[in-house]
Amino acid sequence: MPLTAAEERRILILAFGSTACMVMGVNSVMPIIPALAREFSVSQPTASLIITAFTLPGIAFTLFVGMLADRFGRKIIFTLSLLIFCLAGTACAFTDSFETLLLFRFLQGVGAAPLGVLNVTIIADTWSGARMAGVVGYNATVLSICTAVYPSLGGLLAHFNWRCTFLLPLLAVPVLLISLRTPLSNPGKAESFGRYLLGLARIFHTRRIAGLLAITGLTFLLLYGPIITCFPVLADARFNAGPAAIGGTMVISSLGAALTASQLGRLYARFSARALLLCSQIFYCLSMLLMVTFNDFSWIFLPILLFGIGQGMNTPNVQAQLMNAAGAEERAAVMSANGMLLRLGQTLAPVSFSFVMGGLGINSGFYLGIAFSVLLSALAIVYVSEKVRIT
Repeated sequence: MPLTAAEERRILILAFGSTACMVMGVNSVMPIIPALAREFSVSQPTASLIITAFTLPGIAFTLFVGMLADRFGRKIIFTLSLLIFCLAGTACAFTDSFETLLLFRFLQGVGAAPLGVLNVTIIADTWSGARMAGVVGYNATVLSICTAVYPSLGGLLAHFNWRCTFLLPLLAVPVLLISLRTPLSNPGKAESFGRYLLGLARIFHTRRIAGLLAITGLTFLLLYGPIITCFPVLADARFNAGPAAIGGTMVISSLGAALTASQLGRLYARFSARALLLCSQIFYCLSMLLMVTFNDFSWIFLPILLFGIGQGMNTPNVQAQLMNAAGAEERAAVMSANGMLLRLGQTLAPVSFSFVMGGLGINSGFYLGIAFSVLLSALAIVYVSEKVRIT
């Protein structure tokens, strides 16, 4: 039975709201790590474990979201995940020990893990073809806007008290209430644990899907490596830029990604998926080369903007291709694998890029990013056909 216009609007709210929650858990908390280190008398590396505690559950747990969503229904898993995210996230504001804070952050990450899978899954369950690609592009726009807004919002709230930042999950309560009255289709079929694992194995043996999943992992290594990890270090060491200047400059990347992603439907009308992916890597590499050569902070916005444009061409493009390549019954499983690699890249990038910069210098982080971009280009050439178009 076709959905009404009102039901489609509610599904959009659910998709965009879950994306906003997924980003909130990391980006709103990053600015308050120094304050938490002082509050709990721990080192900065120890305080940064609140990020790891949140992302760690996603590496393993998201892999089984597809099975749970097929067995119990998208709506039940979606609503339960939002509830856990809201309760555990808000509980962080009332803890008095760092160990308890880490526990609640881990539980919040458990709630957030399915949201990073189901946000795109319910879009693909509702729309198809160019319409689906366009909505995925708008979803990436929401992600980019939230990436830009949350660090400033989290820092502003922490100006009053660090506990205020952890009250942000309450913003998800309206989304939770909407999920209770919104029907979600469930095209997958319930399978046993063993059959689900065999299905995942078949997915990774499907040439095109395996290649696209590898591209996903590299994409988030690039996002959380050169931009999230390396650029603040570069700006501080080379230009003596303060937190406000660094945060304001990083917003430009998010805005560039948002504007580009919002035009994905139109871009698909003119270019193939492979062409867009390769073009995004040109923007990535040019951006990182300029970052290591510029000596004037007033011009650093240019490579930041170029990186954002590349991100806007890349991330929603890969997600749309995955949804287009996966059948209805395997869609949730494919996005579960995609979510696992997303979280893996999100977790490993800060550690690996910081290690490289510490041993070989700041510029080495950007050169590593260029190497990953070249590898991503090779994967696009091998696994993405020039004929692939989403119509």
